[in-house]
Amino acid sequence: MLLIGVTGSIGMGKSTVAKMFTEYGFGLYNADDTVHYIYENDEEVINKIEESFPGTKSEGKVNRIALRDMLNKEPEKFRDLEKIVHPATRRYQIVYIEKLISEDSPGCILDIPLLFETGGEKYIDVSVVVTASEGKQKERVVADRKVPLEIFNSIKNQQMPDREKLKKADYIISTDQTLDETKLEVKDVVSKIKLINPKAWNAYYKK
Repeated sequence: MLLIGVTGSIGMGKSTVAKMFTEYGFGLYNADDTVHYIYENDEEVINKIEESFPGTKSEGKVNRIALRDMLNKEPEKFRDLEKIVHPATRRYQIVYIEKLISEDSPGCILDIPLLFETGGEKYIDVSVVVTASEGKQKERVVADRKVPLEIFNSIKNQQMPDREKLKKADYIISTDQTLDETKLEVKDVVSKIKLINPKAWNAYYKK
């Protein structure tokens, strides 16, 4: 099972690019979607978060707005949250990949925002960084998504600078261009990664 980590800072178009890979038969695991599911359904994790971040549990779920506000005031607590959430997301990730293996999928795209920040590149076969200009990034988040500038800057500051991600990438895909042009870049990357001999699954996941 080939494991491809697709990452990129906020507003870079990471998830859009990750979905493009599914046209070639790859499964897609979205870390953000999994976290949202956990915040609403995983009672054990919800209670752990409430214990570390009092006042963030509401109607049996994690109140993401309350949690976000608390982290904006005390950004150093991001690490405490990661210690709770990351082991849980890994469990869900393994279950999903096992399902793909049973379906003979050619590989799994792991859409993970903090891939390098968490040392996750160790657990994949190849990394793809999605990038765009700073102007395009800000336009997408602040202008299009209506995210307050201070929130955008806070999230961006918690992420590894784009220039550092690009140094670590095995492949780079730009979203500064048209969707069709980006799709051509994805197609080119797919033709290359299909030649890779998968190792990460057996080394780090397989029981």
